[in-house]
Amino acid sequence: MTFRTVPALVLAALLVVLTGCDSLLDTEPQQSVSTEVGTSSPEGIRALYTSTYNRLTSAAYYGQRLVMAGDVLADNAVLHPSNSGRYTGEVVTSLGSGIGGWGRYTQINEINFALKFAPEIEDIPQAERTRIQGEMHFLRALAYHDLMKVYAYEPNQVVDGFDLGVIIRTEPTETVDQADFRTRATVEEVYNLIESDLLTAIDLLSQEDRGDRFFGNLAAAEALLARVYLYAENWEGAETYATRAMNNTTARLAEASEVAEMYNNSGAPGIESLFEVRFRQTESPGVNAALAALLTPPGFFDVTPSEEFLALLDESDVRNALFPLDTDTGAYGDDATGNFMVRKYDQSVATNTDNVPVLRYAEMLLTRAEARAEQPGKQSDALADLNLLRENRGLEAFATPPADLIGEILEERRRELAWEGHRWHDMKRRGMDVIKPAATGVPPIEYGRPQTLSPLPGGQVSLNPNLTQNPGY
Repeated sequence: MTFRTVPALVLAALLVVLTGCDSLLDTEPQQSVSTEVGTSSPEGIRALYTSTYNRLTSAAYYGQRLVMAGDVLADNAVLHPSNSGRYTGEVVTSLGSGIGGWGRYTQINEINFALKFAPEIEDIPQAERTRIQGEMHFLRALAYHDLMKVYAYEPNQVVDGFDLGVIIRTEPTETVDQADFRTRATVEEVYNLIESDLLTAIDLLSQEDRGDRFFGNLAAAEALLARVYLYAENWEGAETYATRAMNNTTARLAEASEVAEMYNNSGAPGIESLFEVRFRQTESPGVNAALAALLTPPGFFDVTPSEEFLALLDESDVRNALFPLDTDTGAYGDDATGNFMVRKYDQSVATNTDNVPVLRYAEMLLTRAEARAEQPGKQSDALADLNLLRENRGLEAFATPPADLIGEILEERRRELAWEGHRWHDMKRRGMDVIKPAATGVPPIEYGRPQTLSPLPGGQVSLNPNLTQNPGY
């Protein structure tokens, strides 16, 4: 697929703010300052800027659901024998379970406010202004990418001609009068917007990058563009930008001896994180929403890794330490239940609080491997990338390319990126059927079934006559 620059008139759209309850016409920006203050002073713009990052910590996004639901919907998880009743539909991929996140438009509106008004405020130093704009373009691209991978097909995997993406809005809604009902843009149009935002972010952040991996940065923008190109099957672009991202970051591939503890960080981003969502000690999602509470004792411990997933981990694989029996860790005492758990989120910041990696060095290595494997004459380069990761995970390198090199890379992605928000989307972008764990008793979910896409919120569809629901709902 070849991307085109989105015409200015297409981008010049108003945004309807969607609150956490997805109320279409609630247009008051959800922030700690009024609209007037937030758009007329450096302090207001900085408050908006901070709020856009805080949105990422929501349990609907990287605080829980966007990170966890994909593994549960796919083939990596089963219900814990004793659970709170959450994720019961997702474990069997029932119709309507999905991942969700339509409320992301609240963050998009704040980003649009910052992008519109930051250039107009003279008291913001030019270097800071450039950086803020670069980071906001990165965050808007991330928001639209997250919406698209949940609610729409990828460009080369459209089923029965259903090529609707999501609603595009690139201008802030400042008053109720500006709110409008509009249709979903096409998949190609939204991908064009994401690409445009990331190329703009890369240009701006190459000029002014704060060098903090808890914030948008040059390497993160390049990494996200590599991922977007991978989803669009632009193999050359994915290879190019994955390479650039790995070359432009202080993150690095963890060695085998570091893997067991590489997620247990609080003061600084993880060893491999190109971009990581930070939770401060005062920002705990709480026991009802935290990843640690849903994946480890003594919280709700709702789901546990499936036997099929655990069987993919060779005895010598150091990643076994990330999925131990809770009775073997010695950390849970009487709260241990004798079940396998996910130790990637183990309350390393504070009680029920962990940072969450969004873009990671290992993902870029696997992105480049897959992109190279899809290009003629680059099999040996793809194998070199795959082997580099394997050797840093305690596994032997392949002497020659496996018969199904791409299948092996996808299996490595399944092992490496488990419970980081990738598995369901990897299967979806490759048009794969989901073979559910045997313990669920559920037959395979064929690609293109209604469950492939999340349903749009019913209230939004009822309120907006121009909003088309996804097929099957």
